[in-house]
Amino acid sequence: MKKKTILEQPPQFCEKVHESSTSILYVAPEIRLSNANNQKRRVDQNWIGQTLDKRRAADIYAFGMVMYEILFRCFPFNDKVDLSEMSAKAAEGEKIPRPSIQKDKQLHPDLIALLQDCWHDAPDARPSIRRVRLSTESIMKTKGSLVDSMTRMMEEYANNLEKLVSERTGMLEAATVRADKLLSQLLPKFVANELKNGRPVPPKMYQSATVLFTDVVGFTTLCSTSSPLEVVNLLNSVYSGFDEIINKHDGYKVETIGDAYLVVSGIPEENGKRHVSNIADITLDILEFLVTYRIPHRKSEKLRIRLGFHTGAVAAAVVGLNAPRYCLFGDTVNMASRMESTGEPEKIQISEAAKTLLANEYPEFVTMKRGDFEIKGKGQCSTYWLLRKDRSCFTN
Repeated sequence: MKKKTILEQPPQFCEKVHESSTSILYVAPEIRLSNANNQKRRVDQNWIGQTLDKRRAADIYAFGMVMYEILFRCFPFNDKVDLSEMSAKAAEGEKIPRPSIQKDKQLHPDLIALLQDCWHDAPDARPSIRRVRLSTESIMKTKGSLVDSMTRMMEEYANNLEKLVSERTGMLEAATVRADKLLSQLLPKFVANELKNGRPVPPKMYQSATVLFTDVVGFTTLCSTSSPLEVVNLLNSVYSGFDEIINKHDGYKVETIGDAYLVVSGIPEENGKRHVSNIADITLDILEFLVTYRIPHRKSEKLRIRLGFHTGAVAAAVVGLNAPRYCLFGDTVNMASRMESTGEPEKIQISEAAKTLLANEYPEFVTMKRGDFEIKGKGQCSTYWLLRKDRSCFTN
């Protein structure tokens, strides 16, 4: 009778055939033969009466069947095997087949050998429970009871989890550092910290700061005869050089719009009157940088720029929510823009206020009056050229 046939029968029938069919999977052949002989002799089947060695050997046989089901996740015999016929053969003392080892399962050879030893025809040749335990521990790399194994697995899992958390935490910290660095390049450090902490940044009025504008001469013509990638490469190389100069002289790059470059000193951190000397140093170093600079895609051509700065009161504020920007406002910003736009290539034009502060506080900077010009919104204004820095005139 096949497994499927048995399962399709009513419960009462299944109870009758259970002992003679399905249970053969777990009952050793020698026990089945002994039970059959006892029935013929009408002797009471006393399993407890069996010798201890026989019971242990039979248990190992049953363990082999259970082990097969665990390893291969299936019934030891397929539906084509008639379990009733197999039971009858075992009762007659005939050799019954053993479950087939599935080739597609990648199991340790020693584990398969142990499994087959558990089904050995000779009970004495079957391994003891101690050998089964030791072999299983050696093959599966485990020791102790099931609870011990579970405890070790939990400890390994916890250790691996701790290591994984540590690695992910390190990655998160590195990503946070990169994000903070990028944010500090886009916004002043204290502004970035306030925004990260969810605090608003109120506008602030700075009574004295110096604002610088630079602009590339002939940039529109240069763009019309260059590819977009060439223009981007040009601006990136130029502004990278400018950034290094600004970082040396306590300046802050507010923004770049195309070829326009806006720098301030004295904002966001006030520095007394040093802001005017910082911007003066920046402009002179930029002109020195451009002496050897060549346009990347036109090595024979130099890049020419205009520079202009003004000193005065400036308001600063963070504008926008989704893409916040640190912006400068006030007449000082407009005046600095006029100094640049009315200047000449490769020259630094400064306002009278910037010149006066330089002359009073930093006389090492040499200036020359350009003249009086009509400045939009300001009327007639005197402007000056910043020529150089005379290091022999340094004062303590």
